[in-house]
Amino acid sequence: MSKKNFDIYIDLSSKKLSIAAFRKYDGHKTFFKEYSCVTNLNKDQLNFENTEEIIEKNIFEIEKETGEFLNDIYLMVETPESVSIKISLIKNNEGKRIEKKNVEYLVQDARQQILRSHQSKKIIHIIINNYVIDDVLYDYLPLDVNCNKFSIDINFICFPKNLIKKLEELFNSHQIYINKIICSNYAKSFTKNKSFANICESGLKLMQGINKQEVVIVPRKLEKKGFFERLFHFFK
Repeated sequence: MSKKNFDIYIDLSSKKLSIAAFRKYDGHKTFFKEYSCVTNLNKDQLNFENTEEIIEKNIFEIEKETGEFLNDIYLMVETPESVSIKISLIKNNEGKRIEKKNVEYLVQDARQQILRSHQSKKIIHIIINNYVIDDVLYDYLPLDVNCNKFSIDINFICFPKNLIKKLEELFNSHQIYINKIICSNYAKSFTKNKSFANICESGLKLMQGINKQEVVIVPRKLEKKGFFERLFHFFK
């Protein structure tokens, strides 16, 4: 398979669908269109008929613009079914230095708690909101600091699994693989003070790591490193 030169972003909401193509090497937007599109994104009343029609009409146009087959996308979704679950975990550090592995363990523990307690949900984003080191609040992780205890506050943004499944089926029927699903409301909230031209550009910036507090988990089949080596943008 030849190396691709473009990333395709699609933003889907109940009233519109936006499509953008960005060059991989510099993020320059080469294609953007926005359509009125009636889509029911409630998990029990899903309706993609109008959406599928627009996708079908634009596959050829995107391929013509980029000179590449459209076989994978980044999908942004605005749905009332998104759920934000916040959890705080604390560790007694006994005066020792804070190490990366300590934080990674807490994140993994929190993630497993969410997966066990919300089995009908799929985690879309994991964001560390802040850290509390010996009762002092930080918005970044001060590594190699000695403390008696520290805690982290984590936000998990989740979608219903059946919604994810239907979205995957929608695009798989056109031989299009979804690289990553992005919550549009999260993208909007994080980038609202940035001068981005459209919602798709906000999604691109998130995937490029603009939010250093977001945890990134790479699928095992794509990365040989251990789980704890792959967690955070800000540990790279």
